[in-house]
Amino acid sequence: MVVSWNEETAAHLLRRTGFGPRPVDVAAAVKKGMAKTIAGLFKPWKKSEKLPKKPKVESLEDIQVWWLRRMVATKSPLVEKMALFWHNHFATALSKVGRLPLMHQQNRTLRKHAVGKFSTLCLEMARDPAMVIWLDNISNIASDPNENFARELMELFTTGVLDQFGQPNYTEQDVQESARAFTGWTLDEKYKFVFDTENHDFGGKTFRGQTGNFDGTDIVAALVVDPATARRLAWKLWSFFAYETTLDDPVLDPLVAEYLASGTSIKALLNVLFNRDEFYSATALRSRVKGPAELVVGALRQLGAKISNSDTGVYQASQAMQSLGQSIFEPPTVFGWKEGQHWISTNGMLARLRTAETIADARTSEGAGFQWNPAKLLGPKKKQAALTATEVVAKVLDALGQDATLPATVTALETYLQTDENGQPVTFFVEPASIDVKVRGLVALVLSSPEYQLA
Repeated sequence: MVVSWNEETAAHLLRRTGFGPRPVDVAAAVKKGMAKTIAGLFKPWKKSEKLPKKPKVESLEDIQVWWLRRMVATKSPLVEKMALFWHNHFATALSKVGRLPLMHQQNRTLRKHAVGKFSTLCLEMARDPAMVIWLDNISNIASDPNENFARELMELFTTGVLDQFGQPNYTEQDVQESARAFTGWTLDEKYKFVFDTENHDFGGKTFRGQTGNFDGTDIVAALVVDPATARRLAWKLWSFFAYETTLDDPVLDPLVAEYLASGTSIKALLNVLFNRDEFYSATALRSRVKGPAELVVGALRQLGAKISNSDTGVYQASQAMQSLGQSIFEPPTVFGWKEGQHWISTNGMLARLRTAETIADARTSEGAGFQWNPAKLLGPKKKQAALTATEVVAKVLDALGQDATLPATVTALETYLQTDENGQPVTFFVEPASIDVKVRGLVALVLSSPEYQLA
């Protein structure tokens, strides 16, 4: 298969690498072409970009809303999407860390190295104050080694337990010896990372068949270039951006090769991923269930919503994500959130229906946490009065990135517009009252539809 670059494939790339692309974004990508669009994904945000500044750090909601604002406002959505991916990969929760500034600091580190060298990111995480507390390396001393971080470094962050052939990637001895290597990697009284030489084990260590006076830096350096790490990262990133697969899938081979050849470059790996034919295949298109952040942020971006500073509603958007099962900065375990189909359950779908209604009904006059203007979905104001029900449906579906050619969907939405609250047929006109009630209702129906749950 050779990728046919058109609205469908461009929209697919932008959905997977960001949050809710708008029609204007898709049109621009089609015009630029596939190569330039992919290259543009990696451009860093500009200092002139209007992004939320450092948040108050008085409550969990403060930093949740700060990050949510960034995801909604950013012109570099891939960086935020990757920060979200790494937050789940290096899952760390405030409930144990206990210090909001450290969680904010970790988030900035994840963003800074989001598409850089994994070797750098992994070492930064090993020294990250929130991580040092989260996985107990703060109490890892030569006289009493703590194995938590050393174990999770291999099990979750790098090689994984088993390779693609089902063989172990490390032994219990490797865990024990690497724990010794990380002794003394702790924090000072100001919660800054320090290397405490008095509590470091300077003795020889045998790690994965090699013997030497290793410290934590040596352990990280050995693990990040291991082919098992390359394959596991390729698998996780492919499953996150394309479709769920297995470690032994040959589709991962080019990603693994590029990661190793490029010196652990995440950007290089992703560039291969986004250029693969399989990424644009029928298996990938509209097949991945949106996570709560993707769902909420995507809807807010597509609707042109603004997050309010009102005292009564400032946390409404982050609370919507929590109700869907994703409280950012509070992953449920060291394994993070389960992705894909795991987001869909009976309670989960009910929560998505309620969230769709919350977003659709957000009005400035009611002090909502976010507001949007339904009239802006309908094009130039002077032409709105002449729009038919069919044209209104098409504009709303287009704004929300949905297929406006599905007869059953279009017919059902047209029927909604042309029916009153008692179920009786009425003639639909575009005027302020119908825009505020019917167009909002139309948005709620689309946001809660099965099709909208898929990216």
